Amino acid sequence: MMPVSEDALRGNDHLRLDLERNDEAPSLARAAILGFCEDRELSPSTLATLVLLTSEIVTNAVIHPDVEPPGLIRVYAQINHETIRIEVSDSGNGFVPHPRHHERLDGGYGLYLVEKEATRWGVEQAPQTTVWFELETTHD
Repeated sequence: MMPVSEDALRGNDHLRLDLERNDEAPSLARAAILGFCEDRELSPSTLATLVLLTSEIVTNAVIHPDVEPPGLIRVYAQINHETIRIEVSDSGNGFVPHPRHHERLDGGYGLYLVEKEATRWGVEQAPQTTVWFELETTHD
């Protein structure tokens, strides 16, 4: 399945991608972020963390919103010399992040990983739910 918006906006320092809320959205987001970061000389560990965290929050946008399908997920990326920021928005009603319970065995790692690996992160709830994070852009 293709992104909803074939005219994904890509500038030199930003990317905006609209995706259908379905099981293919995380892999499409990973591919878009890899393409966006191509030739930017990010360190392999920064790129791997960026792709992982993007995949986790897009997956959350697919499985958690209390919205009837089909839905729309917007992925926005912006990069400068020091940081890269990823925002993932959906039309869900929002949520308050809670720490992952240490005895839970069946998932719940998405925001836990974001909290552990991102330089900064947060959740905004107006007008849509947006989970965002920033990473320092360490280069090769």
